Amino acid sequence: MQPLRIVVVTPTLPASLAPLRELAYNYWWSWDSDAQSLFARIDPDLWERSRHNPLALLQRVSQARLEELAHDSDFLAFLLYVYQRFRSVQEAPVRYTTPAGLPLEAIAYFCAEYGIHESFPNYSGGLGVLAGDYLKAASDIGVPLIAVGLLYQQGYFQQRLSESGWQHELYPANDISVLPLTLMRDETGRPLMVSLPLPKGPLYIRIWRMLVGRIPLYLLDTNHEHNPLVEYRDITDRLYGGTIETRIQQELALGIGGMRALRALGIRPTVCHLNEGHTVFAAVEWARQTMEEHGVDFPTALEIVRASTVFVTHTPVPAGNEVFGTELLWNYLEPYAAETGIDREQLIALGRITLSESSGFGTTVCGLNVAWHRRGVSHLHGRTARRMWRGLWHEFPDDEVPITSITNGVHLPTWVAPEIAQLFDRYIGKRWRTDSAEQALWERADAIPVQELWRVHELLRVRLITAIRECVRSFPGTALPPLHPEALTIGFARRIALYKRPELLFHDLDRLRRILCNSEHPVQLILAGKAHPQDAPAKESIQRIIRTIAEAGLEQHVVFLENYSLELTRLLVQGCDLWLNTPRRPQEASGTSGMKAAVNGVLHCSVLDGWWDEAYTGTNGFAIGEGEEYTDSEQQDAAEAEYLYSLLEQRIIPLFYERNAEGIPERWVMLMKNAIRTVAGYYSSTRMLQQYIRECYIPAQQRRQSLLENNSQVARQLARWRARIATVWQQLRILRVHGNEEPELSAGSTLTVRAELDLGEISPDEIRVELYAGRLQPDGRLSDVRTSVLGHSPTTHSTHHCFEGSLLLDESGQFGYTVRVVPWHPALPTPAELRLCYWAQPWAGS
Repeated sequence: MQPLRIVVVTPTLPASLAPLRELAYNYWWSWDSDAQSLFARIDPDLWERSRHNPLALLQRVSQARLEELAHDSDFLAFLLYVYQRFRSVQEAPVRYTTPAGLPLEAIAYFCAEYGIHESFPNYSGGLGVLAGDYLKAASDIGVPLIAVGLLYQQGYFQQRLSESGWQHELYPANDISVLPLTLMRDETGRPLMVSLPLPKGPLYIRIWRMLVGRIPLYLLDTNHEHNPLVEYRDITDRLYGGTIETRIQQELALGIGGMRALRALGIRPTVCHLNEGHTVFAAVEWARQTMEEHGVDFPTALEIVRASTVFVTHTPVPAGNEVFGTELLWNYLEPYAAETGIDREQLIALGRITLSESSGFGTTVCGLNVAWHRRGVSHLHGRTARRMWRGLWHEFPDDEVPITSITNGVHLPTWVAPEIAQLFDRYIGKRWRTDSAEQALWERADAIPVQELWRVHELLRVRLITAIRECVRSFPGTALPPLHPEALTIGFARRIALYKRPELLFHDLDRLRRILCNSEHPVQLILAGKAHPQDAPAKESIQRIIRTIAEAGLEQHVVFLENYSLELTRLLVQGCDLWLNTPRRPQEASGTSGMKAAVNGVLHCSVLDGWWDEAYTGTNGFAIGEGEEYTDSEQQDAAEAEYLYSLLEQRIIPLFYERNAEGIPERWVMLMKNAIRTVAGYYSSTRMLQQYIRECYIPAQQRRQSLLENNSQVARQLARWRARIATVWQQLRILRVHGNEEPELSAGSTLTVRAELDLGEISPDEIRVELYAGRLQPDGRLSDVRTSVLGHSPTTHSTHHCFEGSLLLDESGQFGYTVRVVPWHPALPTPAELRLCYWAQPWAGS
């Protein structure tokens, strides 16, 4: 029997407790320890049973308890203190800088998942947690960010492991009544909705708002009665779930629906930040809105959108970049094209991987095509992305592919343990909470007394072990591992994928057994992680690990924790001694769990991949290998497993158990302080956000403004110029290149070059002719390249032109040089944007 109506009955808050509701409806409490303590004081047991969810707590607490608190002067004083702090944070001045006279305007931030707190399971892993940290940092410093995502009915799965260690997925429905969501309504009080055309009829989307400090997060929902088709209602059912068609539907709802939702809310962004290929259709809809608002055609609108869009790729593994079949995608885009007047070729070309129609539509390719501001998420990932996507800029060297990087960071107030935070308050100063990117503050970490830091860390390890004993579900017939609160504790917890190599530590079981089972220097290993539901090899890896633990007799020293979550993450990154990471370089885009550990003084031990490749100093953790990259994966596994075992045996374990007269591992604690000092500032989400403001948002806003001036005159001209250059480029020829005739030049000499070109219908001011010179390598490549623009020398010939210039040769050695031609327009950020480059042919130098 189904109920006819559903009503929610909640206790009535006495007037003196009214601020509790406002606090509960803003996730600011999730990174404020005083606010969390406030809710815990209402009913400590219920706070734990409600999984630290204030709304669930307020719905379930008894009316009698609320009346009691309404007359508790101590509680009311604490409530007033927390609420006043909350209001002061909400109204605080901005804490970022921009060029004079150029305030930041609305920035739309799109992501498929958000990991804000475990009470809101709208995330699967690193991307979502990063997005949650980003919103919190934006709130902290007052950035005008508006976030857009999908509201999943079941979110990501809960993990259950069978007797044999096989992962099963459970999808309990989220209870929206206990989430801090506000349904957006129109002026008549009806739910505000937007629609988009799909093959079986229009899809209607409701809009919910969630507050993350000062940042509104708008979540789109298709599961309601206005969508008569069950298929449509299920679009926002599961994160990364369903069929390939479900994924297309989700991404159209997020991108096109998200931009339409912002417009319905009266929000006009000036910058759009797209995370991963899931979000790229937002740029397509933004172009359509630009056509409508500014009266321009699609190519012109696309120039404006490109100038003001930031696209961030988070995936260095080719298989992780989504590709849709062209015909399948067109089935969903055709109604949109009919509605908007944008033709098939214009839409499909945005994601076409190769010139072949059958190559598919790559969402990452689309993101790279609709944004001028392209970023990877670590320095090494930027290099990897340039190599991976060089095919789109095949005429350019890898280092000129216009994809750079901004390394990820973590939100310190969320991840730093309260006890560590108190040490920071005392010895670094409370400004670390608001000015975490200021490196000078973290230099004070050296002032933290060794004894205090170690005692706090020991407390956090005990808390971790206690929590594991309370919550771990042992397998049938298997006793709970007797984890020791004083043993060296190694943590490995992350999404399980083969490139992360969760089995590397088990490569030599006899060696591992000797390491773990040393009675004088005991070591224990805590593992956790979920495999994607459709990633069978990763599921098999989990199963092998669990079977290996039992078959090798390691149950007393190794535990695999079920259902990895944000709550468990906090316990692990705060309470372990060593954080292990073993990706196959260079397949880790960034990784942030090691940052979370390091800011708590937990030492990071990792392959030099992702963020660790740039963060490792030699005294702030441990490196597995020296940054080698292998072509043979078996050889790599054997070599790096050996390196890891030796590192544990010869450095890590002896250092941890080397104690002074007070029982403190003094040299280990010095590494802990180094980790805090070198990681906490630069690898904070505040630094990351400030870098996006400086390198992306401000330039994007400026370029957008310049393209829109005078009725979009520059944008119109740029679109026409792009189309014309693409048509006439094939007429270009480098006829001859003349250089110094001497075979040898002395250091300090000048290399003088003169190039004769046939430009056809191209004007000299539409190109840049460059001398391209560098040190000659044995394989014929040029390194340490320098370029010099050659000046135009007028001639009487209608299409033949001369360009001349020179370059100072201030070093000795063997050098080579050539000449190239690239398109040039003052509105473009780089000459590579048109992806055209003409190089001198060998015969031109004869």
